[in-house]
Amino acid sequence: MAKKMEFLVLITIVTAIFSIQPAIAEQKQRTVFQDCEFCPSMVVIPKGNYGFGSPPNEFGSPYNEGYILEIVFEESFGMGQFEVTFNQWAVCVADGICRPVDDEGYGRGEQPVINVSWADTQSYIQWLRTITGKAYRLPSEAEWEYTAQSGKERAILFGIPSAKTCEYGNVYDESAEQEYEFGWRKLPCHDGAASLVDVGSYKPNEFGVFDMLGNVWEWVEDCLNPNWRHSRISLNGQPFTDGDCDQRAYRGGSWLTNQPYYLRTAQRYKFYGTKHIDLGFRVALSLETDSSAY
Repeated sequence: MAKKMEFLVLITIVTAIFSIQPAIAEQKQRTVFQDCEFCPSMVVIPKGNYGFGSPPNEFGSPYNEGYILEIVFEESFGMGQFEVTFNQWAVCVADGICRPVDDEGYGRGEQPVINVSWADTQSYIQWLRTITGKAYRLPSEAEWEYTAQSGKERAILFGIPSAKTCEYGNVYDESAEQEYEFGWRKLPCHDGAASLVDVGSYKPNEFGVFDMLGNVWEWVEDCLNPNWRHSRISLNGQPFTDGDCDQRAYRGGSWLTNQPYYLRTAQRYKFYGTKHIDLGFRVALSLETDSSAY
């Protein structure tokens, strides 16, 4: 236990009672921990239940979101407080496990790592498992969406008024349009950032997790299946690993996202596991049964 405490950084954050339609999750304390100096910091996400997906009449809701399903998380789980950064990725590269990736001039350091394929994330996660002895992984889509909602009603812009989007996430706004002049539709706010920024530069959500909205899209564990909402019967938040596993889902929007309906907690996309300039990831972790360890 003493050795474990040496590596764990514990920060207790008081949470409010949060309402998730149709259920109400219990009031808990949130904890942030870090398993090593260069490991991602993790937030303990409280157990609870929530409505997964979107109603058919929600603006921008496509066919593959189907209908709302109630997902029940019977145990807490860990979610990366931030997206994995270039600095964290570099340690894995130095150990000879992860491949070097190109930042394409957008910057490195504490910015989220980009140009990583789904397979690349697995290399990082295997390395993280080896150095910590813990079962790190990508979050499931259900875990990601539950964390992103963080007690809010499902809504466009994660339940945030559009004029306040720039307080919570890095999206394609007036600042980006001034820099790039793409002539795109833009979000009606101005944050001074034209592209990628350091993780944690914006306000966290109610769970204390940063950058669920914007900066980079985030890989999740699930395979892509057009009928997955109809075939996912367990409803316990586990990843869907049947179907077309050549295509993997990703979530959250990026600094290039300019349409409000792309910034819904239920919005999901697929990709053939390859890399992109605005696609990164964060990690998740199933916690020990003895939650007092956190």
